[in-house]
Amino acid sequence: MTSASIKLPRRPRDILVLAVILIIFGLGEIWVGFFGNYLGILSKSIPPSVSTAIVGFFYCLGGLMLLITRRPWGTTLSLIFIGCEVLGRAYLVAIGVAPARGPDLVKIVIGGLIAVGFMVYIDLRTLAWRRAKSSDPQSR
Repeated sequence: MTSASIKLPRRPRDILVLAVILIIFGLGEIWVGFFGNYLGILSKSIPPSVSTAIVGFFYCLGGLMLLITRRPWGTTLSLIFIGCEVLGRAYLVAIGVAPARGPDLVKIVIGGLIAVGFMVYIDLRTLAWRRAKSSDPQSR
């Protein structure tokens, strides 16, 4: 049996929606990396920074991995990339690109917690999806 003849189950719709959200969030961070605090989310403006754009690129890669493959390694890569985004946020604060005090730090931490929440949701959802597919008698 060739890999072309293996029929993969469809990815759940909520995971597809989440993948698009991750890409949009990532594009927003890439934009901030090139042009600074364009939406005015932070009370203190941050300078354009390639490192900020790279952090956003990790978010985009996390979403793309969910879109382009339904294999378990794609989900794993997605979780790794989103985890890199979270670590990248901490790095931006540590090097002084992002604010390290006040309400802006709280916003950065909340953004990181949202990303961790996305990771937990993806992991739990794909585990449930795989279990349901493996227990389905028609999928055997």
